[in-house]
Amino acid sequence: MIDLKLAHILRIVTLFVVGFASSPGLWASDTGDATLSFNKHIRPILASNCFSCHGPDKESLKADLRLDSFEQATRDIDGFRAISPGKPQSSTIIERIRSTDPDEVMPPPETGHAVTPEQADILEKWIQQGATYERHWSFNPLTKPEFPAVKDSSWPINGLDFFTLKGMEDAGFDPNQEADRYALVRRVYLDLTGLPPTWDEAQDFLNNRDPEAYEKLVDKLLDNPAYGEKWASMWLDLARYADSAGYGSDPLRTIWKYRDWVIDAWNKNLSYEQFTEEQLAGDLLDEPTEEQLIATAFHRNTKTNTEGGTDDEEFRTEAVRDRVDTTVQVWMGLTMGCAKCHTHKYDPISINEYYKFYDFFNQTADSDRGDEFPRLSTPTPQQEVKIKELQSTIDRLTAATTSINGDLVREFDEWKKNLKKSQSDSSLKLSSWKSAGPFMAKDFDEAHSKEFVKPASIDLAKEPEYGEQKLKWIEKPEWKDGTIVILEGDNSATYFFRTIQTEKPSRNYISLGSDDSIQVWLNGKRILENKVSRGVAKDQEIVGLDLNQGENKLLIKVANGSGGYGFYFNLKDKNAPDEIVSLVEKGEKELNDDEKKKVEDHFLETNATVRKLRKQLADANNQKRNIERAVTKTPIMQERAPDKMRTSHVLVKGNFLSKGEEVSADVPSAFHDFPEGAPKNRLGVSKWLMDKRNPLTARVSVNRFWSRIFGKGLVETEEDFGSQGKMPSNPELLDWLAYTFQNDLEWDMKKFIKLIVTSATYRQSSVVQPEKLEKDPNNILLSRMSRTRLDAETVRDQALSVSGLLSRKLRGPSVFPPQPDGLWRAAFNGQRNWATSENEDRYRRGLYTFLRRSIPYPSMATFDAPSRETCTLRRIPTNTPLQAFVTMNDPAFVEMAQGFASRISKQDFKVLEDYLTYALQTALVRPASSKQVQVLKDLYQSELAHFKLNPKEAQELIGRFKDQFAESMPVEEAAAWVVIANVILNLDGFLMKG
Repeated sequence: MIDLKLAHILRIVTLFVVGFASSPGLWASDTGDATLSFNKHIRPILASNCFSCHGPDKESLKADLRLDSFEQATRDIDGFRAISPGKPQSSTIIERIRSTDPDEVMPPPETGHAVTPEQADILEKWIQQGATYERHWSFNPLTKPEFPAVKDSSWPINGLDFFTLKGMEDAGFDPNQEADRYALVRRVYLDLTGLPPTWDEAQDFLNNRDPEAYEKLVDKLLDNPAYGEKWASMWLDLARYADSAGYGSDPLRTIWKYRDWVIDAWNKNLSYEQFTEEQLAGDLLDEPTEEQLIATAFHRNTKTNTEGGTDDEEFRTEAVRDRVDTTVQVWMGLTMGCAKCHTHKYDPISINEYYKFYDFFNQTADSDRGDEFPRLSTPTPQQEVKIKELQSTIDRLTAATTSINGDLVREFDEWKKNLKKSQSDSSLKLSSWKSAGPFMAKDFDEAHSKEFVKPASIDLAKEPEYGEQKLKWIEKPEWKDGTIVILEGDNSATYFFRTIQTEKPSRNYISLGSDDSIQVWLNGKRILENKVSRGVAKDQEIVGLDLNQGENKLLIKVANGSGGYGFYFNLKDKNAPDEIVSLVEKGEKELNDDEKKKVEDHFLETNATVRKLRKQLADANNQKRNIERAVTKTPIMQERAPDKMRTSHVLVKGNFLSKGEEVSADVPSAFHDFPEGAPKNRLGVSKWLMDKRNPLTARVSVNRFWSRIFGKGLVETEEDFGSQGKMPSNPELLDWLAYTFQNDLEWDMKKFIKLIVTSATYRQSSVVQPEKLEKDPNNILLSRMSRTRLDAETVRDQALSVSGLLSRKLRGPSVFPPQPDGLWRAAFNGQRNWATSENEDRYRRGLYTFLRRSIPYPSMATFDAPSRETCTLRRIPTNTPLQAFVTMNDPAFVEMAQGFASRISKQDFKVLEDYLTYALQTALVRPASSKQVQVLKDLYQSELAHFKLNPKEAQELIGRFKDQFAESMPVEEAAAWVVIANVILNLDGFLMKG
């Protein structure tokens, strides 16, 4: 990494730490004299301190006492009642909580929990008021609240503003003024596309006096392909998308087609209902499209363990449980995974119900296999055309080499005729063998094809030296025909030569065998070539010899790849084995079907024309296989056949080997019934999740969208809408948003996001007023727009955009932008090379960066991007000095500073101040102040002086961009501009949204 002279930079850069500590809603802390609410005031106390021992889990239940239901908590147990409604003095829970005896006090000291005196007072007051229990707030049916009455009815722009304004007014706050147009345009660009506006785009909006200019801008951004990339990044956290399979060896995985599907789904504005259905059960739809099958890779992002010695069933089971946990958490916000080993201690989900739900996901074909089966092949149009062409050729050649038709009929008849009348000439005289070799080659292909000996010009009398290896012919009288000769030499060729004398022209036959390929020449003419890998045996080739009267020269070459090496030769009476000759002589009319097939098969195996066609067939098959190997294959979900369905059991204590009660697919009884008529499979589950009787799906989804825009959800614990989660900061607003999304907008995601970003609440300035900061430090009441640090991908994308390097290429395989050297050396399975991308792939958006779970891309991990080994419901933001170290020194960010500097250098200004003004405005999308310009001017001059004294440092700093700066700019000036660019790209105003 390059030292950018931090001493200079730190003089002008101040890093602000923004606190994200949680605080309770302002309305929840004051109980006053009002009637206490079980959900708001009591459940949090009991859930934190009591439910682990006195909740739904029977196995951990103490003293046979449950405090999670009115009936159980108020029943008589040996003359005592834990809770006596209206009688706190008779309620043993109050007595035990207030006890000072360590053997009597509840919860026991060893648990680490304690009920505070204030909480004890609240419990006592609640019992005095009658101890009314309530169903958990998130399980209550969804209804649409009426707009609350507000004093300033002119402020709300749309419905949600009434609910936020009501909270502000009750606290004595006024909303902030609307943000200035510079802040607003940058904010909405970043929220909707993850990219900043250009200075020209900001000016266009600033100068547009159309009353609907802002709404039209929102519509334009929602239609921008960058919108799908921005929001897909959020969903990929939930989908635990990664380019590797996880666990220790963490092999690479090709599943980027799913990421592209998510991008397209957001851009096409699939309804949330269809978005859900296709990901959970696209394969179960009638005649699913290729895109719907790829969508199911949502649940193939589970980890796969291919390490030696692991049990595939164990890790298949883990994958199924991950699908259960992820489904319920993503769509319903519940920690159902807590029930995989025992009944949930806080929420109404038993272990039996967990495994009934598990059965829905237990019927898929995947089984922790290293080949990721089942996979969907998605060839490119060019690959598809070529595959079809080759398949047509394969079909034609297969037919021509497996049946006797066309010209082969004549050859077949001629062959049978010759077979009947041909006899070997018994007067043949064969010389002993002479051998030359082995001739060594670099590989088997060369051993077979290279001409070490020239077949047409053999003259044994002169015994010339052959080839570069200068091997001579050696007589081999010990080689006997009819026996296998053993040879030596991997990737080598050996030649065999002999003469054959005959008194008259005749046709004769020889039987050959070889390990591996073989070629035969008679009188200089090649009569056989068969490139094959095999072990030597007799009768592998039967070749006819048309001998001339007198001497005939026979040359044979055998080439070996590796392993065994041998040669077989023998004279034959006929050109076929005895059994075949007998069948032919018997006559076709006398043969049964099996005997006819034997004759035809032998002809097809030995016929020269068929041999050529089969070589063409082998070549076509090889070409097709090579193309198919290159085709992208995406793991998908696939249901097993009805007769192959698995039986599901409760897994005792979560152990896949300890099978308990058999269970069948069903949903937890605490929630709405399974939709009538829906199939009992994953498709039915998607319909159950999106059923309007389900209050959680809508609440969870709108809370997630809200969180990504405002920095925190109305329910801060996005991952837990159950008893252990936090209450919503504005319950009425949450329900109004959920009902609107589900019913009025019919799950339209773009319309819902537009609803938020066009609201008056969203358009507020982020200026912090002292009184609001004191009373509402975490902006629970939303009386200002929250300032939040950009997420990891946007930190990268914004810097790329401002630098002028950003590639706007959409979709495609993951890329390998620069990262610090050597990180992948820690990889366990040998795939250790990070092949840094070149050209535009080097500068793609963050969501296209290759993500290996065991070694995630470091700069994004530093900015809180998860490894995606499991479903991540929310990123917990951190602010650390390491983040500044990354953006100042990481190779990718140094390149962005170099690119930005080269962009600055190419502007046509007269004075230094104008260049600095341009740089600040381009990055921050607001007018530059004279103070900012002066500070940067001082730094520029200081750095320029330094680099004039250290030209080698300057050359190193401008790096690969040395030819990208203005033609006349000296290297020391270019280096000074890189420092300026690096500083600007690290300003608080650049890394924050507000």
